[in-house]
Amino acid sequence: MSKRFVILAAALIPLALLVMALVAPDTTDYRVVGKGDGYELRQYAPSVVAETKASGAFDQADDDAFGTLVDYIQGANEGGRNLPMTAPVIQQRLEGGDQRSDAGWVFQFMISPEYLLSMLPRPANADVTLRQLPQRTVAARRYRGDWSEDHYRGEAQALLAALREAGVETIGSPAFARYNAVFVPGFLRRNEVIVEVGRP
Repeated sequence: MSKRFVILAAALIPLALLVMALVAPDTTDYRVVGKGDGYELRQYAPSVVAETKASGAFDQADDDAFGTLVDYIQGANEGGRNLPMTAPVIQQRLEGGDQRSDAGWVFQFMISPEYLLSMLPRPANADVTLRQLPQRTVAARRYRGDWSEDHYRGEAQALLAALREAGVETIGSPAFARYNAVFVPGFLRRNEVIVEVGRP
């Protein structure tokens, strides 16, 4: 084995590890309890989220809300603590809002599971709320590509149609779940449409 090859391989290892971290980030744990036409049913344990609300169009609201939540986990809180989070970032239409209006959205960061709600510092920004989510079952449809509203809505309609066909009751409106950083190419991104469902 040539010295040049060894040097090249050593140089590529950190890059490979970086790519793996971007493509496969830490995620919230769940258990698959069933599968259907283009979706899977998952059971999530209780979890804690930091959430905020934003108005505006699908992509504009994301810009505003994301920065607010990043500030909280990076120290804009009582004690100035940095807090770990897991993927995905959730974006969901506010309950009662028209699906094509700019009435508003709720965004959630999933806090790392070793933190209980009582352990989290109070947000410095009153627009950030901490909340405990109960154990829940969701249907998830995975897809790759851009983060456009049209792409999300097309996948959401496909998921809801498949659930209706299977006779699965849905609870609330679908949410958009993104797992990767904005600079990860679309063909490598893990995106999902998720919706809570009744007991399978």
